[in-house]
Amino acid sequence: MSPPILSLSEVSKSFPGKEVLKSITLSIAPGELVALVGNNGQGKTTLMKLILGLLSLDEGKILINGQTTKSTRTIDQKALFGYLPETTVFYPNLTGQETLRYFSSLKQGAPSRIDEIFNIVSLEHAKKQRVKTYSKGMKQRLGLAQALLGNPKLLLLDEPTNGLDPSGIHEFYQILNRLKTEGVAILMSSHLLAEIESRADALALLKNGAISAHGSIDKLINSAKLPSIIKFQKGIHFSQKRLDQILKQHNAEKIYVEQSKAFVLTCQPDNKQALLLALLSTNELITKLIVNDPGLEQLFLQLNSGLKIT
Repeated sequence: MSPPILSLSEVSKSFPGKEVLKSITLSIAPGELVALVGNNGQGKTTLMKLILGLLSLDEGKILINGQTTKSTRTIDQKALFGYLPETTVFYPNLTGQETLRYFSSLKQGAPSRIDEIFNIVSLEHAKKQRVKTYSKGMKQRLGLAQALLGNPKLLLLDEPTNGLDPSGIHEFYQILNRLKTEGVAILMSSHLLAEIESRADALALLKNGAISAHGSIDKLINSAKLPSIIKFQKGIHFSQKRLDQILKQHNAEKIYVEQSKAFVLTCQPDNKQALLLALLSTNELITKLIVNDPGLEQLFLQLNSGLKIT
């Protein structure tokens, strides 16, 4: 396994009257996308600013590519980063190409790579257009383009898909997938849980300034023992007595909604397969069966309800 691009060890940060981050330990490997999630005010942006060197540490250690950082980043360390803030602002009368040339001069990036970056973010066709003519999605891709100047190994993305339509989100993640295959590590904060559920390699949840859960989303969901939701309607040979027997046998909770003649059951993962087999083995007892397994949204709500998942 490749050594991590970024390692945080017992990182803490306080502002007057408030402890924002407490003993944060986290690492990101090449080609890994880690989703940083949490309610507003939990310290996600502060953590990114600490990594960038825009804020100083109170305690702990930050290693970049295996090297311990000081209060200010070296030129070589800065070259390893790309940062896309939540809100990007560009000079509207500059073209996309002029914009990247300007940021390249600030970042000491190679101007010869600008055309390559336009291809990566799929803006080659618009590089000579003024930025004021760009759509929201195009501006966001231009923001990603400036983050890629200097050939960074780690991208820090703060709510990068806010305001994008479904097509724009899909295109944005296609670009991230390409970067991941090239070994770029990505730390991304987001409130859009459904969007990141199938795309993040790991999740780190910030709560009260500390990481209360970290790991792959599937592993966290399984360890949380979140219930599946089973919905169905009465079949031709429906029997309330038979249904009650099955539910009692499998310790399933029943809610009967009279208006739609539908049943909604909550079932623990360990019991789901046996319960479904029992329901389906009785000839035409039920119909229109739908199974909804727990996802990231349910996990997030449980983690924020005060329960700690390990």
